[in-house]
Parts: sequence; structure tokens; C-alpha cells
Amino acid sequence: MKEKTGKITSYQDLIFGYRHTDHRLHTYGKVKEDDKKYTLYKIIANARYKKTLLITTGFHGEEFNAPIALLHTFDKIVTYAKKRRVRLIVYPCVNPSGFDLRQRYNASDEQPNNDFMRYVMENGEELGVLEKDEHFVHYNIVDSPAKEVKLLKKDILKYLLIPPDGMIDLHQQEGSLENGEIYAYVFDRTPLYRRIMRKLGKIAPIAKNDLCTSNEDRREVFYRINEDGLIVLHDGTITDLFYQKGSKFVVTSETKTTMPLEKVAAINLIWIKELINLIASK
Repeated sequence: MKEKTGKITSYQDLIFGYRHTDHRLHTYGKVKEDDKKYTLYKIIANARYKKTLLITTGFHGEEFNAPIALLHTFDKIVTYAKKRRVRLIVYPCVNPSGFDLRQRYNASDEQPNNDFMRYVMENGEELGVLEKDEHFVHYNIVDSPAKEVKLLKKDILKYLLIPPDGMIDLHQQEGSLENGEIYAYVFDRTPLYRRIMRKLGKIAPIAKNDLCTSNEDRREVFYRINEDGLIVLHDGTITDLFYQKGSKFVVTSETKTTMPLEKVAAINLIWIKELINLIASK
């Protein structure tokens, strides 16, 4: 089976791998790119449990090892979550045409594609990224130019009525980091996540003190990966939205795109298991 060889080269291969598990694929939409039709899927596992972890991956097509690694460890994740009595809602590849082309955005280059909310400031200005300690009045959920994300957003809104206990978005970092290969975006609970990062540091070096820049909304926002490999940033992404809606444990995992698949799988499996433990103990 292809999911056991690591030779997954297309979205069709990826979905084929999930079809050979015991878990049903649910359709939440269909898109068309360059005369090619893509069906968008999610998986709901351990549905009878109330405590919930929601997982997304594959927003950016050049970060292809994150969706492949999730498939490789999926049975382990479901089994572990079942033992801990946690439901899983999983979106295994948000951007299928980008995944096929190994490019960041979809085949129509509709961007940005992880754009879910805007912060409304006191002067009425709407911003997608906040600087440290920047205060806002309220936020608006916004539409996305990317057709596959419009459908995702429509589907996840039902889960925001009673937000999941935890949410993780699996990404990768393309390009250079000054040091290290892994880091994570979080919003709070840094002592909890620091402990997890130390465990991950036994698998791959943690990126520390790297300066990063966001150019959203025609302004530059500078931020830095801290000594623990963590970034605290409100950036209007799907994780930011779930955090604002009340999900308790929210993380974006980042691994370098040059990292071997086996390491990506090991790192993200630890993140997911640790979040399941936190949710189960809640």
C-alpha cells in the first residue's frame, strides 16, 4: 500500500491511503482547478465521545510531508485517542491542487488561504495580524479568496458553536531558519507547551531566537521565536479563530520541509498525543 511506502505523489494517492483504513471519509465540498475536480474530505473518529481534538493540515502545498506524515500515523492517533476517550475531527488535506503541484496556493493561485478573521481596532481599522500587546475591540470572520478554504470555513463553523477542546494545524517551514528545525505557534499556556517542545528537542533541534516578519495588511509585523521554540502571535489564521472562540489547547506545529518524513511523523505524533492527554485530563 502506498501509505506504507512513503511514495505518495498526488492527492489521489493520499486519499487512497485513507480509504484503506477503517475510517469513513465524509465529503464537505468539491472544487475544480484546471479542469480537474477535487473532492474535499474530513474524517470523524471516535464519534461517541464529547471531548474533541480538531486537526487540519495541507493548507500550503509545498508543505506536503505534513499531510503524508499524518496518514502514516493516523491509525496510531485514532487508537490512542480512543483509549483516552477523545473524538477526532480531521481535515487531511485542505488544499488538494496545491498539494498536487507542490506549490503554496491552489492551482488558481488564490491567496492568502489561511485567512479566517480580522481584528477591528478602536479607529475602525481591520488588521489580520496584531503586534505584541496590541489591543482590539472585536473581530470579524472574513471570507477567503481561496475556493477550498471557503468550503472549509463553511464546514468548521458548525464546530465553533461548541468549540473543540483542542485544535492543531500541521505546517512546515520552507526556507532557512538560522538555527533549529522545529518550532510552534501558540497563544497561551506556554509552560505546558515548553515541556512538549523539550520532548521534541530529542528528535530534532529546536529553532530559537529567529526573527520573523509578517507582511499582512501592507504593514510589517516583526516577531521572534523564543528560547523555547515558541511564537505567540495573533495572525487571523484558523488556529487564531478557534482560540478566540474558546478552544483551550491550540497549536500550529512547524517542521522544516527538508526534514525526513519519519521525523515529521514522529514530531507531529507527539504533539497530537500530548494534546489528546491534555484534553482527556481537562
